[in-house]
Amino acid sequence: MNKSLKSAVLILFSFFYSSSIFPINGGSGIELLTLDNKALLDHVDKLIDDQDYDSAQFYFNILDSRFDEGKLLVVDKLTQFYHQARMNHHKGNYMSCVHFSNAYTQLLEIKNEPHHAEAQVYVYLGLAYYFLDQLGLSIDAHFNAMKAYKERHDEFGVILCYYNIGKSYDDLGNFDKSTQYINLAIQGLKKDQKHMDRLSGWYSYMASVQLSNKNTRAAKNYLDSALTASKKHENTDFLSSIHRYYGKVHYAEGNVKQAIKSLNLAIKYGKEQRSETSNIENMIALANIYNRTSNQIKTIELLEPYLKEQLSKNTYQTRLKTLKEELYMAYTDLGKYKKAINLVSDFEYLADSIQKLDMVNQVQQAEIRAHAANQSAENELLKKKDELNQQTIKTQNTMLISSVIVLILVVAIAIIVYRAAVINKRLSKKNKAQADRLIQLDAAKSRFFANISHDLRTPMTLIMGGIQQVLENKDVYLNSRAEKQLMIGLKNGERILHLTNEINELIKLEDNKLAIKPKYIDINEVLNLFVQMFSSMAEMRGVHLAYSSTIIEGGSIVHVDPFHFEKVLFNLITNGLKHTQEKGSLTVSLRKIDTSLCVSILDTGEGIPEENIPYIFDRYYQAPETTFKTQEGFGIGLALVKEIIDKHHAKIEVKSRVGIGTEFIIYLKQERVGIDQVTNLSQLLYSDQKRDLFRDIEDTVEAKPTVHIDSIRNKSKDVKNKTILIVEDHPEVRDYIYDIISEHYTVLTASNGQRALKILAKEPVDLIITDLMMPWFDGFELLEQLRQDEKLKKIPALVLSARTSEEDKEKVLMKGVNDFLSKPFQPKELLLRVENLLNQKEWNNANENALFINSQETIDEVEASLLKKVENLILERIDDSNLSITFLAKEICVSERKFYRFIKKLTNATPYEYIKEVRLQYANRIIREKKLSNSSELARMIGMNNVSHFNTQFKKRFGKKPTDLLQKT
Repeated sequence: MNKSLKSAVLILFSFFYSSSIFPINGGSGIELLTLDNKALLDHVDKLIDDQDYDSAQFYFNILDSRFDEGKLLVVDKLTQFYHQARMNHHKGNYMSCVHFSNAYTQLLEIKNEPHHAEAQVYVYLGLAYYFLDQLGLSIDAHFNAMKAYKERHDEFGVILCYYNIGKSYDDLGNFDKSTQYINLAIQGLKKDQKHMDRLSGWYSYMASVQLSNKNTRAAKNYLDSALTASKKHENTDFLSSIHRYYGKVHYAEGNVKQAIKSLNLAIKYGKEQRSETSNIENMIALANIYNRTSNQIKTIELLEPYLKEQLSKNTYQTRLKTLKEELYMAYTDLGKYKKAINLVSDFEYLADSIQKLDMVNQVQQAEIRAHAANQSAENELLKKKDELNQQTIKTQNTMLISSVIVLILVVAIAIIVYRAAVINKRLSKKNKAQADRLIQLDAAKSRFFANISHDLRTPMTLIMGGIQQVLENKDVYLNSRAEKQLMIGLKNGERILHLTNEINELIKLEDNKLAIKPKYIDINEVLNLFVQMFSSMAEMRGVHLAYSSTIIEGGSIVHVDPFHFEKVLFNLITNGLKHTQEKGSLTVSLRKIDTSLCVSILDTGEGIPEENIPYIFDRYYQAPETTFKTQEGFGIGLALVKEIIDKHHAKIEVKSRVGIGTEFIIYLKQERVGIDQVTNLSQLLYSDQKRDLFRDIEDTVEAKPTVHIDSIRNKSKDVKNKTILIVEDHPEVRDYIYDIISEHYTVLTASNGQRALKILAKEPVDLIITDLMMPWFDGFELLEQLRQDEKLKKIPALVLSARTSEEDKEKVLMKGVNDFLSKPFQPKELLLRVENLLNQKEWNNANENALFINSQETIDEVEASLLKKVENLILERIDDSNLSITFLAKEICVSERKFYRFIKKLTNATPYEYIKEVRLQYANRIIREKKLSNSSELARMIGMNNVSHFNTQFKKRFGKKPTDLLQKT
């Protein structure tokens, strides 16, 4: 019968057959036959779910016919094989299930494309092999299924494979691996709420594994868990297997009656579920117990009717062999040999069923490959056409996608450009507002300084006028010291006026209110005058000042304002002298570069860090501390220089290297004029007037090593036996401090920290008074050196400084300074601070561990240790106003009399004085550490309830009341 005739017969047959027998789900068979392949496969899927296997097989035949005619795609054929494998699995026809599963996998390999049912088909194949006792093949199939599930990220599928692999290992007798995989399955299932209803069945199977492993107790525990899970999830599907395993557990425990009862329940639940597999397993278990308990009649009654039914179906179920064996055993035990022989004869087909299945599979696989080869030739042309169409579509899609991408990019770029423009506009507006604000602030600052400068002139005029009148009044008698102090006051007043003049001039230059009156001058002549003027000052400083010029006579004419340009040179040369250390050099030179004359002022000073150079011409800019500290300025001089240079349309630049030096270069236009047009400058009016204001440069000559230290000792007859070292770079301030304390103490002076260390190396000193900001070696470095020297660190230090910020004070106190006094200060306060520090040194002279002990070498280590213990006892009870000598003597195990002598010997004070000293020292430390802000609370803290008495004693000890110190901190 050819294909057309076969199709016609099938259609005609289906018309009558399906109309009368299979009116399925509200539609006739003819209507269903008109469905396309996908719809027909979906219908078959539903039939299998409804267990209508006959109808499903009918439509499988239709699909086979369509495949033969080339009307069924390979992908649809794969889906058909999947449904056929699934149906035969549900029916218990495991050999057929293997056949269709293998057909599926072979066709899938030929197609070489993924299919949605691949993992499930491998599961059916693995289960079929399992029931056919092909356990190795079963495990391989489940591992293939697991791989497919993992590729699809199907976690439940992976869990299911773990379970099935565990079952196969159980039947192989590998109980450890079985337990391992089933445990993995159970743990995974516990995390999967969607499939928790399976948990009872998996627990029951784990129980069977434990039974096989002779672990009855564990098996019973798993069965209890299974029964609990079944009730919790209302799932009765696994009750048959649960009770079957309960029966086996009871039998293992020797409870035959309970075992038979449980197995009968298992058979009942198995029939309700219509599960052939469960029925067979239940009957095998029950028949086994009957035979072992010599109840063969019950075995025959149970198995004979069931096996006859299975024989009529010609079922390929290998587990039937076990039932047959149990029935065979019952027949032989009862002597019914004829029935036993007939039973073996009836089920001979089971022996070679697997071999037959392999042959059938090979034939069907050959048919499938032949059909695929024939169909490939027919589809080759279609494939080429399809490829051409696909290429055309791909090209069109590429062009379309490219166009869309280009459009998107254009829109994106437009948006980005627009947003950038908006942001730039906002930033520009914001920057303009900030710039306007800065201009306003700068103008306000300039107005403020102008107003301050103007307001200072009136009081300074009155101050200087009054001093001038006193000095010129013949009727007023002034001793040399008073006259000197008035002269210092007058000189510093002139300095303030000079500073206000520079501020006003700078502001006028900025506002274009200061007129520049240029003249033709010989710059070579001017530079020569400057070098001559400052040569004596440089010599006294120990600085080599030199001038050189490579310009021929008459070639150094420039067009500048002589008065203002003199200010430029004055500022640059005085700066060079200030910033050049002794034995350094300052070189002024004139040379020509192209059409410009270059004035160079080169020093060998400390240099300017590269990051600070862009800011040195800014108004009021003060550079951070450099390696070599020099005198602090006001940030006006160089700003004024820059403004004047700019007004002349000239140029100034700076070259500097830290530790090597700095060079300022001014570029001026060279002029060619007649000699009669050149202004002759015989002297420098501005520099002559202002040089005396900078005499402090010369006055630092005291710091030169040629001056012997003894020359600055006070030789008066009333000198006390205390020596004080003053370290101050400003000569007038140094003389002022000297005048205050020289009447009471022997005084040594030094202009910076280096000089101070040289003096300390030669002379014994009881107290150091030091400034912070000094050239070349400042107060901070001096304090650091003192702290690192075991001998010098015991010398108390008093810092006098105009730097009064909290940060500076904290930095100084961290260096171990004993006291801090801000400039300006009162002479009386300075003397009190000095006296207190000297007294404190006497108390603490010989032992750093005690607050104070007597200065003698006879104190041994034991005595010092005992004194430290007494001090700690006082500190532990510092707030106890009733602290007594009796208590302290008792604590160190001596009598009061011995305690008195002991304290007197070590501290040169009575025990009461010693206790008071410890209390006051503790209070002083609390104030310095800023732990309290209330004097009454402080008094109570140290056990002195009378606040007035505490204040009096504290002032007597430290020179100031605690309230005064608390306000400062």
